[in-house]
Amino acid sequence: MRVVVFGAGRVGSSLVKFLEEKRDLKIVVVDEDKRVCDVLASESNANVICGDATDPKLLDELNLKGADFVFAVTGNEEVNFLTSVYAKQANCKSVISRSSEPKYSKLMERLDIQPLISEATLARELANMAVSPVISKMLDPTYSHIELLEKEVSNDLNNVTVADATKKKGFMIVSIYDNEKFMEPSPKVVLKKGMKIITIKYNL
Repeated sequence: MRVVVFGAGRVGSSLVKFLEEKRDLKIVVVDEDKRVCDVLASESNANVICGDATDPKLLDELNLKGADFVFAVTGNEEVNFLTSVYAKQANCKSVISRSSEPKYSKLMERLDIQPLISEATLARELANMAVSPVISKMLDPTYSHIELLEKEVSNDLNNVTVADATKKKGFMIVSIYDNEKFMEPSPKVVLKKGMKIITIKYNL
């Protein structure tokens, strides 16, 4: 999986470190601040490039076409918007952009660019903290020690029922994602290669 991150500040560097903990990915990071680039390069295995994220020549050299994920998380709203639009035009599979200005987040949604934290999402999360405090705590691993993990069905689980997969791997499947829709993980459902399963892991 190929991931490109624009911005090596607090959000970008934390994102890179988290991704590297979870999976072995090919990660490229772009930032114009040499100091933060040097720090991230010394602390991660990412390919860190020091340069202007809006430089057309640099963007062309990155060859974003076909990238699985592009994250635009610089501290500059306009830079995030411009790089996101470029990435979308380059047919990147998924583009996520940091946005706090309504004017940018609305435009991003129309262009099929996912705002990192949309106003609606933030409002919903804040509301859930008030009306569903236990659920909010459950979704926060620092409280519950419960982690939701996504796994693609590979050869070892191909043609295996949910019931047998649960016994075999010792995890709980809470949902199955296939053909752009979620499915109930009934015990008799047969897993197929390419499906994605959402599992619960207890970090006790």
